[in-house]
Amino acid sequence: MVVGATEGARTEQGRGFISPSGVEAIMTEWFEDAAAAVEATGVDVAAYLPDTMVAPLADAVERETRLVRVAREEAAVGVLAGAWIGGSDGVLICQSSGLANCFNALASLSVPARLPFLAVVTRRGDLGEFNLAQVPGGYNMPALLDDVGVRNRVVDDPDRVAETVRMAGETAFSTRTPYVVLLDSTVTGYKEESE
Repeated sequence: MVVGATEGARTEQGRGFISPSGVEAIMTEWFEDAAAAVEATGVDVAAYLPDTMVAPLADAVERETRLVRVAREEAAVGVLAGAWIGGSDGVLICQSSGLANCFNALASLSVPARLPFLAVVTRRGDLGEFNLAQVPGGYNMPALLDDVGVRNRVVDDPDRVAETVRMAGETAFSTRTPYVVLLDSTVTGYKEESE
């Protein structure tokens, strides 16, 4: 069951989405706003691990960029490092638990070597979360990123998605540092527990 998801969005068996505050328009706009902002930054390559929550954004970004599917999120950091060295700007698209898998690659490659990328991350582990395993990485993600020197911004207002993603991309590539935008469930909706 999918609640508030857009037509054609991929769904996960036994999982659904609850739209923030019952406002269906949010579910149909956040990924288009994010994709337009990614495009505005001139990103050429998008790396992502297929996931239900990020699928609408990956589909929207794929129209204008080369989409690279990876088996693990930390491989995406390597893909984006190679893209930068090869002259392309890149974006990582994942959920917060996947970003947690990237900390060694961030702290030992991207940050010290100044290999920038933009990351647009759906945040789990906070409002509406049913899975306790998602809480440590999702709820604490901003502090964890701060600890390894990765700038980040949490977006909890759907009206701020486009501007924040665009500005984060500009900042990442002009300063040659990774920048992570964390999209709260108040923007993206959230998964409900299987029945």
